[in-house]
Amino acid sequence: MVFGKQRPNTQGENETYVSETEGVDDVQEIDEVVFNGSQNSVATGSQGIKDASKPLIDEVVFLGAGNSKNPGGSKKWTRNHCKEQFTSTYTRIHAHFFGPMVGKKADIRRCSAVCRDRELFERLSKKVREAENSGGISKSLKNSMMSKNAQSKKKFEETFGMLERNAVDMKITRSLCANGISFNVLRNPHFIEMLNATKKAPASYIPPSYEKTRTTLLDECVRDVEKELAPMKDTWYTQGVSIVLDGWLNVKHKPLINVLAVNSRGAMFMEAHDFSVVEKKGEEIAKYLIGAIETVGPNNVLQVVTDNAANCKKAGEEIAPVFKHIFWSPCVVHTLNLIFKDMASSFYWLSETYKNGKAIVKFFLNHTYALSFFKENSKLELLKVAKTRFASHYILLRRLMDCREALETTIVLNSFKEWFKKGNDTIRNGGLPVIETIKDEVFWDKVEHILAITKPIFLVLKFSDGDGPKMGEIYEKMDNMLGEIKDAMEENMFSMYYEQIRSIISERWDKMSIPLHCLGFALTRKFYDKHYLEKLAPGGLKRRAPNKDLEVTNDVMDAFHKIAENEEERKVLTICNLLYKERDFWEDSNASRCLYDGSN
Repeated sequence: MVFGKQRPNTQGENETYVSETEGVDDVQEIDEVVFNGSQNSVATGSQGIKDASKPLIDEVVFLGAGNSKNPGGSKKWTRNHCKEQFTSTYTRIHAHFFGPMVGKKADIRRCSAVCRDRELFERLSKKVREAENSGGISKSLKNSMMSKNAQSKKKFEETFGMLERNAVDMKITRSLCANGISFNVLRNPHFIEMLNATKKAPASYIPPSYEKTRTTLLDECVRDVEKELAPMKDTWYTQGVSIVLDGWLNVKHKPLINVLAVNSRGAMFMEAHDFSVVEKKGEEIAKYLIGAIETVGPNNVLQVVTDNAANCKKAGEEIAPVFKHIFWSPCVVHTLNLIFKDMASSFYWLSETYKNGKAIVKFFLNHTYALSFFKENSKLELLKVAKTRFASHYILLRRLMDCREALETTIVLNSFKEWFKKGNDTIRNGGLPVIETIKDEVFWDKVEHILAITKPIFLVLKFSDGDGPKMGEIYEKMDNMLGEIKDAMEENMFSMYYEQIRSIISERWDKMSIPLHCLGFALTRKFYDKHYLEKLAPGGLKRRAPNKDLEVTNDVMDAFHKIAENEEERKVLTICNLLYKERDFWEDSNASRCLYDGSN
């Protein structure tokens, strides 16, 4: 045998005595090998060698002596299952196949073939256990035994439990791929609940059939969801609700319109309608909206929110005669996005800068080598903004400015220059303008000044696109936005265009603003705070409390008249509005009660 030490033999000349001594590294001393009466200093193979005390010897092939000065030390070997080579003693061969013992350090890498193959693992385990049960394992090889104690068995069970988990993971991944299911489903809490429920199911459990799922179980699932939504629906009677209309195209490019019911408790999807066979005229959309309003209850609906398209505006006009108390409100986010587009179409310097920025992004994303050079110098990715993305002008230019240093570094690299020089005409013709643009200081100055102008618009858009009630702050945000733009353009290279920008924003605001914005502004308490009012607004304007702003109070009265159910209620609201205009809310904390009960 390779691992052994010849001792004086009293029983027979050809009998070999094998021992294994313990050390810190479990290294065994091996002086020489004696087999069938012949002596070999180095064994070059293990075929045909049998030793009951070392059952795993047959699973490896010895290649020669190791680097040890002791001729009987560690040996070079490779396993039959792959061609990886190691230098070690028998103890580490055992650890290679089964892992280290409990409390021992893993001084050798686990065998990947055994980890993947359950049958191979069971075969080797059985082989070692049979040798141990027959008493053939020497006590000196105590670190190479599987049945040493219960902890070692538990260790092996846990080790192969990890292998079984990997197999289950692979089954889940293949199932998702085979059915075209997005990997985002793994983040869905319902998916985790499904797996947990499956683990608790009886061993004889089989999944439901196709027919049962699409009929009985689906109906039951709908009833469960309706029960869970009942608390949210109960708030419609006390807090009111907004009906939100959203149009989009599915994967088959069919035009769909979603209807959502939204209030302070959150958004609830109601239904979706396919308009592929119906022309999306204002009248058709109005019919669809009226059905949704009837479902929720007309008395619970405060407003209908759509985008600014002409057909949606027409639908809002069709609803007004039917439900006189319901407001039609255009989407604020869509309106702010249209401001970006109006500015791009009105100012050549913005459209030209955006066009040059898109050319830079397009060149790098379309050429793999150029993109790899860029990624070596940047932790950020270049963004190719979709046409449907809000504020695409600001997002693209903002990311370019963040990546400016990386872009300038990339184009001066020798490797980039060499690749560009060897490129074809398409690369050179398309890349020369891009390189010149990146080198152009005027271009970056324009980007910086455009970002300063458009940042206030982007921040209001981002705020409006977030979760939670926003109606009470839109009016103040729009006023502050104009002031911030004015401040940003004082020393801006495009300062001469301020009045035109202000005109574009005001024109869009006039189309978007409804009395409900002023009512929400008037009912927001923080705008009456004394310390808030003492601070100057952006643009150097003095702030006024909502009840001291004539435009606000007039729109509040218009909103009261619209939502009042009868003349008596309208008179009460008129009295409340008069008292509201006269009070100083920052001096009387109880004055706001007049808005609700008419007290003075």
